[in-house]
Amino acid sequence: MEKSKLFLMISYDFPPIGGGGVQRNVKFLKYLSRLGWNTAVLTVKERDFYVYDYTLLNEIKDTTVIHKSNSLDPVSVSYKIKTFLKRFKSSKSNNIQEESVVNESAWYVGLYRVIRNWVLLPDGYGGWIPLAYRKGKKVIQETRPDVLYATFPGPSNAFVTYKLAKKFNIPYVIDFRDGWIDDPYNVFPSAFHKKYHSYYERKIVLGASKVIVYANSLRDILENKYPVLKDKINVITNGFDPEDFQGLVPTAKTEGKIRLVYSGAVYIDRRETYTNFIEAVTQLDETTKNKLEIIFVGDKLKWASDLVISNSLEKVISFTGYLPHKEALNYLASADCCLMFLRVGDMVALTGKIFEYLAMELPIIACVEPQGACAQLLKSINHDAGVCSPTNPNEIADRINKLVLGQFKKLSADDKKVYSRAYHTERLNNILNEIIS
Repeated sequence: MEKSKLFLMISYDFPPIGGGGVQRNVKFLKYLSRLGWNTAVLTVKERDFYVYDYTLLNEIKDTTVIHKSNSLDPVSVSYKIKTFLKRFKSSKSNNIQEESVVNESAWYVGLYRVIRNWVLLPDGYGGWIPLAYRKGKKVIQETRPDVLYATFPGPSNAFVTYKLAKKFNIPYVIDFRDGWIDDPYNVFPSAFHKKYHSYYERKIVLGASKVIVYANSLRDILENKYPVLKDKINVITNGFDPEDFQGLVPTAKTEGKIRLVYSGAVYIDRRETYTNFIEAVTQLDETTKNKLEIIFVGDKLKWASDLVISNSLEKVISFTGYLPHKEALNYLASADCCLMFLRVGDMVALTGKIFEYLAMELPIIACVEPQGACAQLLKSINHDAGVCSPTNPNEIADRINKLVLGQFKKLSADDKKVYSRAYHTERLNNILNEIIS
């Protein structure tokens, strides 16, 4: 009889928190269990977060054991304080329903980020490391996993994994969904901070049995920096789960309208791109604007909605607020076109939403750098007709006009197969089996 294999994932971010960032982990666990692995995850207990999606747990509740530890990081402590204070609120105040609007410019958000970036090492979740390590030791002593798996972003995940792997002599894998030192969104406040992270990146990455990266661009960077990694690095892009697209019920839309859907929140780093998109829509002729129904399916950010109002586009552009993943996909199922934004100058990101767009086989208006990784991916499958510079409102308007005139084509079903989460997990399975063989 073949010995059972145990895979232990270590990730602070995990459902029931929502958002696109947790889905890669959930899908790997889901499909690994079907390939003969006993799966488990070490994560944190309740913590403060702005979106939750309990439906994601349904996909793994019968196959993955979830171990949780306490934490002393700010968002965990915040959750405990809020829970305690709720006991003293009146039942009337608990029944008040307020529209959830994410205000990234709030003073307390800025203060937290300053403290996180300057004081908290290796990241804002560093207070989880000692308690996760203690819990992890107990889990490993009881279950004896064959391989540990750290997800990134989140240096804290890597720190816990590294410490446990060294303590128990267990091989480990680092999965970079984003980069570490070389992530363009990761700005270090001082030379000390960068040196600190550079030291631990080298230490932890070189100690891994295998390194998985989300794109060829990060593979090239790491290979140039650490030539010894050449045979250890594997590229597994983000993707889509084909089972998520079964039984979708397209959300009703206004008859005669052309619906454009953006999945996710337009965070502050993409403000310039979003502003140029709004300008592009503003300059469309009234006949074209009246044909459009543009929906942002995700967190409603105050600055983004204010810009819609100030440009008198409320009849054209709307926001749903955060929705569970399946409900968000129902909006995609009703779309005529999908929208993609990246930060101006971003040449490396391959955000997860683009793969779900590909799953729908719809046209994509992608406001991204034409030479960047996202545009190159679309070009590789002959689906780049909607690519436009994030700095050029005229170019964006041109792509919208072409969509309205029916000049975009749907994607071939054959071109999307390599982005299936099931296919990706088969590749991960082969990597893991190589490690433990």
